[in-house]
Amino acid sequence: MPLDRILNAQSVAVVGASKVETKRGFQTIRTLIEEKYAGKIYPVNPKEKSILGLKCYGSVAEIDGPVDLALVATPAATVPAVLEECGKKGVAGAVILAGGFGETGVLDTARKHGVRLIGPNTSGMINLKDNLNLVGLRHAPKGDIALLSQSGNMALTLITEASVKSMKGFSYYVGVGNEADIKFHEYLEFF
Repeated sequence: MPLDRILNAQSVAVVGASKVETKRGFQTIRTLIEEKYAGKIYPVNPKEKSILGLKCYGSVAEIDGPVDLALVATPAATVPAVLEECGKKGVAGAVILAGGFGETGVLDTARKHGVRLIGPNTSGMINLKDNLNLVGLRHAPKGDIALLSQSGNMALTLITEASVKSMKGFSYYVGVGNEADIKFHEYLEFF
């Protein structure tokens, strides 16, 4: 499937990695470590040497291994340059958290460099079978339901309620965001 390398990523670059505990770039790395994600985690921040015991890279281009997916937790103005680096590195997809900018330019950059986009303006994605959690929601119940939602708050409410009521669990969650690139039907075909 075209989305396999993205939704079943075996390596993730966290662009905008941070030592500040309240930042998404810290929380994502901590969650991946705590939930025992078996893939490679590559923090990217040119100002840091390491974050949570993991070597930090100055850019995506400097990563010394293959990268399937990038979580981009940087301001909107930086996203096109990050996507260009991702394309040159051979990254299959990027989760773009930022919103509120002209997505046409971002989409053009992504397409030019062969990078598929989740979002922009997304809460992220989770693959519970592989413990690939790019949302930060903890203790989500595992099961067979794949959940797609434009509203991150609605999805998180459903997952939390399922957890509290010991209902069936989830295999995947994708916050589709603004669907600048990957569309709802493509996720459905994958699931």
